Amino acid sequence: RTLALDSDDYSIQAYALVLPSESTLAEELEVVDPVALHKARGDVKKSIARKFYSEIRAKYDELTAAMQSSGDGMDIQVDAKSIGQRRLRNVLLDYLCTVKETPEEREAASALAMEQFESSYGMTDRNAALSCLVSMDGEEAVVARRDAALQKFYDDAEGDALVLNKWFTAQALADLPDVLDRVKKLADHPEFTLSNPNRCRSLIGAFAMNAAHFHAEGGEGYEFLGDMVAKIDKLNPQMSSRMGGSLIQWKRYGEERGASMKAELQKLAEMKPISNDLFEVVSRGLK
Repeated sequence: RTLALDSDDYSIQAYALVLPSESTLAEELEVVDPVALHKARGDVKKSIARKFYSEIRAKYDELTAAMQSSGDGMDIQVDAKSIGQRRLRNVLLDYLCTVKETPEEREAASALAMEQFESSYGMTDRNAALSCLVSMDGEEAVVARRDAALQKFYDDAEGDALVLNKWFTAQALADLPDVLDRVKKLADHPEFTLSNPNRCRSLIGAFAMNAAHFHAEGGEGYEFLGDMVAKIDKLNPQMSSRMGGSLIQWKRYGEERGASMKAELQKLAEMKPISNDLFEVVSRGLK
């Protein structure tokens, strides 16, 4: 019904189609299993996308045509209607790109996202397409599109700090089985530095928000964050204390995850030297 609405208020339609976030859903649970929650939300989103795929694709194509005819290309339109069209189209793209179980579906999804990425001049549309592409995996052609988009986004940034932050964040939030290894590699990237708070947030902070992978069984995500917080504390205690806060809710994550998170807090508490800011947060978390 939302897609069939005869209205120019595209922003409202976009908001109506967005599912509650994982963090919002987690607030309703006494004990949180981030991996199971991520899968459950993803399954609902995928079911909606499959059931209404033709309607979603038709609306996406309709919006694309309307944006092209209105000149929303090189000259980005900033009126409310145009902003709403872009917002709704990006929500629809996200739905369409969740249908990727078979090689044919992955080919179609990656090709559609790449088409939007290459044809868009506005950051909103390009970043939305990139966010879909970074979670693509499988066949050689699919991986090639993902890697090409990442390289193009990086090259086009030409060193712009805000754009590079988006580049780091998109990869830290990717839904890939090896995302932690990718984040570790990015932490060694020439453009990454622990001395820049915004750059830290764009990669380390964003990964901590990627709940299903940060909280993956084995606790490697916690160990990585703990190591980064220890390094950051020597440079920026305020930043380290904020990032260390990602570990203090350990009681909500079940026995095994909770024990691993608490162990990282304990390691930080015993670190010498440790800033007053971080020690305060860690001590509160261990109570």
